[in-house]
Amino acid sequence: MKKQILLFDFDKTLTRKDSILILWEYAVKIDKISKLYFYKNIISSMNSYLIIKDRITFKNKICSVLNYFNESELEKFAEYVYTNYMLTDGIKYFNSLDRDYAMLVSASPITYLKYFKKYLNFDIIIGTELDENFLLKGENNRFTEKVKRINRHLTDLGYEIDYDNSCAFSDSYSSDRPMLEMVKNRYLINSNKKFNGYNNLTWK
Repeated sequence: MKKQILLFDFDKTLTRKDSILILWEYAVKIDKISKLYFYKNIISSMNSYLIIKDRITFKNKICSVLNYFNESELEKFAEYVYTNYMLTDGIKYFNSLDRDYAMLVSASPITYLKYFKKYLNFDIIIGTELDENFLLKGENNRFTEKVKRINRHLTDLGYEIDYDNSCAFSDSYSSDRPMLEMVKNRYLINSNKKFNGYNNLTWK
């Protein structure tokens, strides 16, 4: 059954900065970790990504901050992000759109993303799965993996994307092109790059 689907990235599409970095800063703010620990681990994580090109090690290091939070604290974190870091233009735009089914699809951990369902009217939130030690479980939910998980979920529901009437939104053409091209109506958020077949929107 064809359905009008909305596909949204999360970080820097609906938020002003990457949510996992906000979580690190939040950990310092509420005295979970020291500033020294914060800078040491962020630099180490970035070195894994930029120098070694090891995405798995990078993901595991950047998600290690989750070890300092329990579920109720992560729920409060979602409220903190929603109150202080959302692009309100994006929320208003999302709420104004016609849709049969809305999907938030992000590389960020589902460990805290799941709590945004309280604030954002998405039918499903799909994020990167982590194990009980907050290490990557399966594939990082990025690039073509997003497409696989979207298709798997919609197939389970018996839905097919109505290509002409569905929309997709992301801040990054390079990271989310496979997901964006699942639909005809593609939007780049706060991007200074322009591509044929894409619309650009500025959200604050």
